[in-house]
Amino acid sequence: MRLSLTEPQEEFVFCEQPYPAMVAGLGAGKTQAGIVRNLLKMLQTPGIDTAYYMPTYDLLKLRAMPGAQEIISELGLKHTTNKSDYTITVKGYGKMIFRSYDKPDRIVAYEVAHSIVDELDTLPKDKAAYVWRKAAERNRQNCGEQNTMGNVTTPDQGLSGFTYQKWVKKAQEGYQLIKAATASNPYLPENYIEDIRKNYDPILAEMYLNGDFVSLSQNKVYHFFDRHKHHTTRVLTPDDRAIYVGLDFNIGGCAANLWLIENNKPVAVDEFVAHDTRDICNRLDRYRQGGRMITVYPDASGRAGRTNASQSDIQIIEQAGYRVDAPNANPAIRDRINAVNALFAHDRISINTDRCPMLTDALESQGYDLKGEPEKYNDHPSIDDYTDSMGYFLHRRFPLVRPISQARMAGI
Repeated sequence: MRLSLTEPQEEFVFCEQPYPAMVAGLGAGKTQAGIVRNLLKMLQTPGIDTAYYMPTYDLLKLRAMPGAQEIISELGLKHTTNKSDYTITVKGYGKMIFRSYDKPDRIVAYEVAHSIVDELDTLPKDKAAYVWRKAAERNRQNCGEQNTMGNVTTPDQGLSGFTYQKWVKKAQEGYQLIKAATASNPYLPENYIEDIRKNYDPILAEMYLNGDFVSLSQNKVYHFFDRHKHHTTRVLTPDDRAIYVGLDFNIGGCAANLWLIENNKPVAVDEFVAHDTRDICNRLDRYRQGGRMITVYPDASGRAGRTNASQSDIQIIEQAGYRVDAPNANPAIRDRINAVNALFAHDRISINTDRCPMLTDALESQGYDLKGEPEKYNDHPSIDDYTDSMGYFLHRRFPLVRPISQARMAGI
C-alpha cells in the first residue's frame, strides 16, 4: 500500500496490538484510518472479510462506503459494490461488510476476521459497551492470526465514556490508545479549526480539537451561565410579532419559557407553568394580542403522550391554532446541553432573569447524578423541566453543527 498517512493515522493503521483506539479531534482523519486498516488486513491475508461499523446506515452510505471505494480505486484494486447489502468485494482479497449499530441486536448472521467501530463514544457508556460486545461476537473468522478490533472515535463522552474506561482507566494488555489532534491533518480547510472554536464552548472545543478526554460532569450542567452577564431587561412589547415557546410536558406541571430572536440570538422574556396541555393553550392565548405568531417547540414525545385527554399533547396545541415545530424524536440529551452551553459560552443568548426566575434558578442549580446524567426529579414542575423546555427550543433553532471537511489524506 503506497499511501501517505499522517503520523497518528500511520500509528493506528500499522498498530500490532489487537485492540487499538484512535481517539481523534474533528477532521483528524479517523474514518480514513479505519478504512485503510481494514483494507491492509485484507491485503495481508487474502480471503478474509472485515467489518466497518457506524452509528447509522446514512453515515455508511454517505461517508464510509464512498471513502472505501475511493481508497480502493486509488490503489488500483478491482472491486464491486453491493449497495443493497452494504458490502464492497475486493477481487482476490475479500469482502468489507458495512453495518449500522443503531440497533445492535441486528448485528448477527455473519463472521469477519477484523473490525472497525467508528464514533463509538457518541453513545453512553453502557450502550457503547453493548455495541462493542455485539461486534466482537461477529469477529471470529479464522484468519491464521489473532482477530483484531479497532475503535476510531471522537471522545464525546469524556471521562464518563466507554472509550476512556476501556482504553485509559481500566486498560488491559492489547488495548493501545492513539491520540490524533485536528491539527495533525495538514490538509484541512484554512478556517476549519477556528470554526470549531467559534461553534463550541471552550471545554468541548478542547475535546474536539485535541482528542482529549475531558470531564463533562464535574460542575453544574450549564456551567457557562452567569445570571449577571447573561441578564437582559428586554420584555415583550406590542411590536414583537413572533414568539417562540420551549415546552416540557408533565402531568401536573408543564413548564414553558417564551423567547424572542433578535439579531439571530435567542432572548428569554417570560415563563409560566400550566397544569396540562389545554391549560397551556389557555395561557398562551394572552400572548396572541395583536395577531402575534406563536411557535411552540415541545418535547417530541408529546406526539404520543397525553396529559389529560384522548388526543396527543401536540394535537391539542395544533388544534388550538398554534404552530408546532418538533422533530420525530428528541435529540440526545448531551446534544441539547452542548448546544445551550455553546450559546452561553459565546454570549449569544440573553435571559430576563427577573421575568424568568425559575429558569434562572434551574440553570444555576442543575447538576449531574452518580451516573453522569443531568439530575431528574419526580415532582413537577422541577428544575429539569425548565431546562428541558429551554433545550427543546434552543437545540431546534440553534443546534451545534460540526464543521464539514472535504480534506483527504495525503497522497489519496
